[in-house]
Amino acid sequence: ACHAELSDRRLRPHEIVSLLRSIAMGSDRLSRLMARGSAALADDAGRPELSMSVKSMELPAYDPRGAYGMALAYATSTRGGSHLRAYPISHEILRKPVATDRLSFDGKARIIRIAEDTNAVVDSLTVCRFVFFAATLEEYARVLLGVTGVRLSPEELLQRGERAYFRERMMNAMLGFRSTHDDLPPRFFEEEGSSGDGVTVRPIDRRDFIAARGRYYSVRGLDEDGIPTHEKAVELNLSSDYQKMRSILDNARDDTLTDKAT
Repeated sequence: ACHAELSDRRLRPHEIVSLLRSIAMGSDRLSRLMARGSAALADDAGRPELSMSVKSMELPAYDPRGAYGMALAYATSTRGGSHLRAYPISHEILRKPVATDRLSFDGKARIIRIAEDTNAVVDSLTVCRFVFFAATLEEYARVLLGVTGVRLSPEELLQRGERAYFRERMMNAMLGFRSTHDDLPPRFFEEEGSSGDGVTVRPIDRRDFIAARGRYYSVRGLDEDGIPTHEKAVELNLSSDYQKMRSILDNARDDTLTDKAT
């Protein structure tokens, strides 16, 4: 899709098949660029805004302009534009377990954080994400007890999910990720989406998005730049991990200052 937009034309099916074969074989420079993803392709062409990705990972087939919780979930996902770190579609479209306005950021920060923590538990238990829609942490706590003999309450399971996700945020911070990476492509704030039946899909208000991201940082225990805080690390018994992160960030800052001075 990114290649088609860069080329300013709609690709025909046989052209797509040919491109896929070229990508698989890495037969030329274009195919090797495309194999690296749309972010690399668009950046090479000097049009980075044409990559529909977050943290260089492409978005799936859910337009964030049609579900604002999904917009926030894409942006805050630790691995990029994934719908599987949180899945607010359950609230926004399926209306379960709590119905929310899909075109509002109200309440979405806390929903996203809880969903991320819950899904970290589900991943740790190696359970299918979508099967989880038919169960809750109460059921999985009983399954865990039956299989392993480990007795944990749903609240204790959720805290373990929070610890897992907080550690991912620390790892991202050590790799240089900041609030500027917790963002969406400009198109979603500037252009209307496409839809049938005369439905208008309005662009997202960027000020509302930034405010919602700030609320998410607050409930996640991050500072205004998306960096994990010491207070939250202590609460989750992750002080040693925090000190390691802080040491790496401080050394990186000192190296930057030295380079500037030189």
